[in-house]
Amino acid sequence: MNTTNKKSTRTGIIAGLIVSFIILGIAAVPLYRSFFGTHSVHDETTKENKKIIPMLDEQIERVLNDYTQSTMHPGYSAESRDNAVKFLSTVKCIQSYARYGVESTQAHNHLRLKITFTNGKTVDDVYTGQTVSGFMGPALLMKVYLKDGKTESVYTNGMEKNGSPDWIVNDLYLLIDRAIGYDLSVNEHHYFPPRKTQKDFEKEWDDQ
Repeated sequence: MNTTNKKSTRTGIIAGLIVSFIILGIAAVPLYRSFFGTHSVHDETTKENKKIIPMLDEQIERVLNDYTQSTMHPGYSAESRDNAVKFLSTVKCIQSYARYGVESTQAHNHLRLKITFTNGKTVDDVYTGQTVSGFMGPALLMKVYLKDGKTESVYTNGMEKNGSPDWIVNDLYLLIDRAIGYDLSVNEHHYFPPRKTQKDFEKEWDDQ
């Protein structure tokens, strides 16, 4: 084989490798997005849905009832509901998002909340316990604006339109419940009576 043929063969091999790498790179993009997560159009909460407003207000009331001391919830303090109402009145926006993106199939891809308060303070990465998986299709994401504890506007990623309005009721409840749950985690005394001390236990035994 002469020098010219050797060079042509080498050039052909290199060109073939380059084409192969390009094809593999293109094919790897959806796999990377699936397993490691990346931002997609379904992670954007830009679609306003005014019909969710009364639905969310109904769930706010339902959550508040569940934070009210009663025979069903005897562990809460008498001030629990009022404190939950006060907390919501300080919230400007609650935004849900998926840890790795709604199209990711990576493990531990939980739904998280970002809460913005009227004073400008923001808390992020609020755990909800809800798992998101691209295997099931993009999950519903919402950005909810509140005013005086009531819904002012709602923006979503549009996924609610893929089913019946009744299908998102639990999502609405979860959003508010986990937001108040954040306050409970940092201000437990606003929701429960003071924890009993060893002296309290000793007195109970003395009075037995």
